[in-house]
Amino acid sequence: MSVQNESNAKEVSIVKRSTKMDSEDYVSIQLKSSEDSIDELLSKAMNAATTPTTSKSDKKLGIQ
Repeated sequence: MSVQNESNAKEVSIVKRSTKMDSEDYVSIQLKSSEDSIDELLSKAMNAATTPTTSKSDKKLGIQ
């Protein structure tokens, strides 16, 4: 059993906000580690926060 000291833990918290015409999306990522560096945590958080772009295309067919 290992006991980790809380004082050597590093923490990264980011919030990504995406505003579109008809919606607002928020992604919040919090990572905490005593083994990874701040750069590694930040890189992991940025990769986790990337959301695939979705395009809304109206594919309705109409009859005139």
